[in-house]
Amino acid sequence: MTSENLQPDRPTIIITDDRRASRHMIRNILEPEGYKLLEAENGKEALELCQTFQPDLLLLDIIMPVMSGLEACRLLNRESNENFIPVLMFTAYNDGSEVEKSFQAGASDFINKPINPEELRHRVNRLLYLRKLEKKRRAAEKELQTSYEKIQFLSRKVLSAYEEERVRLARELHDEVGMSLTTLKLNLQLLSNDLVKGCFQHKGKLDAIVESVSKLQGAIRNKAYFLRPPALYDLGLFAVVDNMVIELSKHTGIQGKLETGGNPNNIPVEVETALYRCIQEALTNAARHANADNVSVKMDFASDKVIVNVADDGIGFDQHVENSANKHLGLQGMQERVDLLNGNLEIKSDPGQGTNIQIIIPLI
Repeated sequence: MTSENLQPDRPTIIITDDRRASRHMIRNILEPEGYKLLEAENGKEALELCQTFQPDLLLLDIIMPVMSGLEACRLLNRESNENFIPVLMFTAYNDGSEVEKSFQAGASDFINKPINPEELRHRVNRLLYLRKLEKKRRAAEKELQTSYEKIQFLSRKVLSAYEEERVRLARELHDEVGMSLTTLKLNLQLLSNDLVKGCFQHKGKLDAIVESVSKLQGAIRNKAYFLRPPALYDLGLFAVVDNMVIELSKHTGIQGKLETGGNPNNIPVEVETALYRCIQEALTNAARHANADNVSVKMDFASDKVIVNVADDGIGFDQHVENSANKHLGLQGMQERVDLLNGNLEIKSDPGQGTNIQIIIPLI
């Protein structure tokens, strides 16, 4: 095995052949091009050089002792996923099958012996150019992935801030506005009781105002619960979803059913919140748009993922029309929440066939 003084600004090429004369002949052809040239006597030595020097091109003879070029090529492609190294195979055998075997092993190109100097230079230049393009592509892909991860991180922060704002608003509605309305209601009731007996007309108006305040209190409580269900943080996802299904049946007449499997404990807060919002949206859609008689919710908790299915027997919809023309904002919001957690959302629906929504969120 021989090598020359390495300089960082020139492409590195490994010449692999068990015959020294062949290696020197190839070296004499490529040396004037200014490449850094390393030599190996077999596939094993070539792979060792690849690990040390990370070459830009590997030239491999097919037939060699210790380790053939085909085996070395297969091993190189199996181990160098992050660093693409093109391989140029060559052999003196011309039975036709060598070319196919080379490409099956992962070679980038093939050349027959005796090697034509001009053809070798052309193929080497082309493979080095492809190597440069591949390095740029991978660098751009890595940069894009980094940008995507930054965007995903910021999106999660926005979603978290959004949830915190909902909590703050729910607390203000419950504590400040709710208490003010309670005080107003009590004062109106006292005023109504203090009216003289003859003023029945005014007492009736006050009673109507008290009733209006009571309805407003109930509406605010419902809005506050919609923004932030206390049970989600106190009792967990299962209890909240169970209550949602019961309330759905009570207020709409839709028969709801909840099934669960696995251990729902130790679910991250962001996953629990996202699932709650998605199930809430799915049940709301079933009540408002599906004209369904039955809705089922299934939640399966595994060590590595959570799977949720919400299905109804309603009128369904044409997914192609919905997705292309007027995509439902609620479904879009579900998709965004699931995407932020690296999950998968699948919606299956057809007119007259009901709707099935499946959510899978990884926990690892």
